[in-house]
Amino acid sequence: MIALRFVKRCIFFLVYIYVSCSLLIFHGPFPAFRHYFIDIFTTSMHGYLLRPLSLYTLSEAEIRKDTPQLMATAKVTGSSQHQIHQDFSDVSSSQITLEKYTGTMFTANVMLIRDPKRVEVAVTKYNGNVGQTVSDMVKEYHAIAGVNGGAFRDTGWQGTGGLPQGITISNGQVITGQPSGNEPVIALTKKGALIVGPYSLTQLEQMGVDQAVTFGPVLVQDGKDMIQGDGGWGYAPRTAIGQTADGTIILAVTDGRYIHGPNNMGASLQDMAQLMLHYGAVVAANLDGGSSTTMVYKGKLVNQPSDVLGEREVATSVIVK
Repeated sequence: MIALRFVKRCIFFLVYIYVSCSLLIFHGPFPAFRHYFIDIFTTSMHGYLLRPLSLYTLSEAEIRKDTPQLMATAKVTGSSQHQIHQDFSDVSSSQITLEKYTGTMFTANVMLIRDPKRVEVAVTKYNGNVGQTVSDMVKEYHAIAGVNGGAFRDTGWQGTGGLPQGITISNGQVITGQPSGNEPVIALTKKGALIVGPYSLTQLEQMGVDQAVTFGPVLVQDGKDMIQGDGGWGYAPRTAIGQTADGTIILAVTDGRYIHGPNNMGASLQDMAQLMLHYGAVVAANLDGGSSTTMVYKGKLVNQPSDVLGEREVATSVIVK
């Protein structure tokens, strides 16, 4: 009887804490914190979790208003014909360099891969059910390194990352995507050229693309910054990919959400564009971020994922063979 009473009190206490925290976050006197909390979910494309977290007091309209649009800018264009037809077939190098980059409110780990043809898209082997961590996919594909990839949807809202969204191509095999209708795409051709922007599956196939995921927005196109202001997505852990004029692939992950202290809020989209330009990117785009942001090299985590449980399961990864 005493044990039952204790259990009931614990349940009541937990429910009380949950309800109180929800009301404080979503309807309390701290609008800046409310916006930051909403950004945590919407910038990682997981805004659907906000309704239950808010006890269904947050409307769908409010969530849609704060949800980033991957192609929501008039400046969005596809890569130039020059970039599309770049040929790095003659590049043959095993060189991989890891560097640190420090921003105002974040630190980034940057990986430079000299041979772009070593970069591929990995897909969870449990596609349609659950995802895998980047570490697992790197091991599964016998790769040396990897970062988290493109858009995905959770099965049953359980954070399982089992359903890649938009267009997904891995080693020439189309995993997801419709022939018509543009998607915000990050792709690599068979000759190693990085292509970013709005494309249909048919267009990608015509350009000789054999690796692709859906995400964005475009950060750099033709060597120019494509982000207006700070980008409007707030500050968070982020993952991005770019390419220099000589074909070198740039993979970057940043920390954020104060996991390393008060000066560790995260990076804006503009921060990521400037990082890519710093490393000489002529083309670059934003990959999935937030708690998904992960970099693995030689079997070890390079960054510290912001998820309290560690590495998150995702649907796709960008790996280095």
